[in-house]
Amino acid sequence: MIRKDITFDNFMTLDADSRKELLKDREFMKQLVKKNMKKSRYLHSLSVADTCEMLAECHGVDPDKAYMAGLLHDVCKFPDEKTSGVLEEYLKKYDPEKLNSIQGGYHGWVAKYYLIEKCDYKDEEILNAIYNHTICNSDDKLSLILYIADKREPLRKIDDDILEIAKYDLYRAYEMLKDDVEQYVRGKNEGFVKNSV
Repeated sequence: MIRKDITFDNFMTLDADSRKELLKDREFMKQLVKKNMKKSRYLHSLSVADTCEMLAECHGVDPDKAYMAGLLHDVCKFPDEKTSGVLEEYLKKYDPEKLNSIQGGYHGWVAKYYLIEKCDYKDEEILNAIYNHTICNSDDKLSLILYIADKREPLRKIDDDILEIAKYDLYRAYEMLKDDVEQYVRGKNEGFVKNSV
């Protein structure tokens, strides 16, 4: 039975064994994530999770880890207006050198620390992929999979070959996306952090 009363704010009140089991339970985690974001963001997260799982199967990466990374990647895209203040507080506490860089990256960097703090999340591979999903500076396969899936999941309806290329060459797909992302960021006139793996 899924514990519908559990949120990110009270998750740590559970005992360690319950937390560990629930963090592996897809259906529970889907409900937990759903409470933390707008419906459109939740649907995007589900689509990213499915895309991550598909790409993981193409590249010998654990599909369950890939799915969870996709599901959790936008957990700090909160539905309210206070988002930037919360994100800045987390960055001040855990990663102050990221302040005043690309604000669009804040949610990914903070999500790593949010999941550790709110859920005692320990999977470093998943946390690293989430941390790098906006501006990717990690060359591990799971990070590349999440980076690509986030930008080209089917609900985005972007008509190019990047997902097909990613099925057999993650690095080539990453290089193609990297240029698009850098142009997008420059167009917003935000501080710039270069992608490099």
